[in-house]
Amino acid sequence: MEGKGASRRRGEALEQAILDAAFEEFRASGYAGFTMEGVAKRAGTSKPVVYRRWSSRVEILIACVANRLPPVETVPDTGALRTDLVEVLTLAYGRMKMIGQTAMLGMLTDVSADPDARERLLISLVKELTNLLDRSVYDRAIARGELAEEHLTPRLRRLPIDLARNEFIIFGPIAVEAIGGIVEEVVLPALRARGARV
Repeated sequence: MEGKGASRRRGEALEQAILDAAFEEFRASGYAGFTMEGVAKRAGTSKPVVYRRWSSRVEILIACVANRLPPVETVPDTGALRTDLVEVLTLAYGRMKMIGQTAMLGMLTDVSADPDARERLLISLVKELTNLLDRSVYDRAIARGELAEEHLTPRLRRLPIDLARNEFIIFGPIAVEAIGGIVEEVVLPALRARGARV
């Protein structure tokens, strides 16, 4: 049965409340302790209401990841590839801090024992992050003439986020200098090696 406050929520408002609850449940319990019942309780609703929207905890976590990514329109267009990359990595790092190093490590550990969950969750996560980079950084750089499509490979498209995530998972807090280093020492040289003049 939905709680008194939840009973008045419908549509997008209810869906957002459930996704917010899923995020808090994941932060508090990790992947192993994440349950649809816990999400429903935090959202002040019932399990059937949650299951009507998402059929499994993997599906709701995928939706939660997409919901928590910075919207493309919030990523400033700085006018240059280098500074656009710094901006989007800074925003992405802010989201990583909200989730927490321990929760991210726990999720990777737990899903490694579940091949279906690993494939669906991690591939969806990579897809969402790569889409964010494409729309907020690479598409802009191509429109400005800094890059061409042939300079980008699937691995290069996701490289900045992969490096930032790895830095956070292994070392924790990412210094401003480290974000600049990812861009200057790795990403831009890799693009130059493919012919980009950046």
